Amino acid sequence: MNLTTPRSPGHCLGMLNAYMRTDMLRHVHEGVRARKERQEAQQPSRSHRQSPLEMLIASIEEVLAVFDGATLFERVGPNPFNSDPHYQRPLHGLPTHGFQPEPAYHHDIALLKSQLGSLHKILASLDD
Repeated sequence: MNLTTPRSPGHCLGMLNAYMRTDMLRHVHEGVRARKERQEAQQPSRSHRQSPLEMLIASIEEVLAVFDGATLFERVGPNPFNSDPHYQRPLHGLPTHGFQPEPAYHHDIALLKSQLGSLHKILASLDD
């Protein structure tokens, strides 16, 4: 998978929005949102707050823990925001024309792993 290395959590999410083929991405967004809401409700001191980068890493790891190695491709639908010109996505409001859950599922697992590795490198460089 030949994507640009993400420069920030927002940049990474933008690339995932554009290139993920399944709606597995919503689980990543839900994980980040839940972590942010928990953090805001608990209002820990600033030194114990998770950064957006750490939240995104934890969310992707959580999604991979559920989907990687499993055969849950029947439970995913197409990502309507995919902008890869080589991928046939469903037409707005029409059935999922051309959507093949199994290859799309495996594509997205590989994409999440690739981006997760890049995010870990960013985090490690910030810790130095």
